Amino acid sequence: MERSITKAKELWKDFGNVPMNPETECIEEEWNGFPAGTHREEIWHWFEEEFDLSVAEDLMGL
Repeated sequence: MERSITKAKELWKDFGNVPMNPETECIEEEWNGFPAGTHREEIWHWFEEEFDLSVAEDLMGL
């Protein structure tokens, strides 16, 4: 489990560097298999399902 969280945090950090349209909240270039134009929440849901965690609590610290 800890290994998965570590991997999730690495990917989350990488995801933070992906250009995003501030108006549409969609990524502007392909990232980790998600095509440009994918909404950030779709990717957040993928993180939660793939790593069995909460984006808000485990990755954003909210």
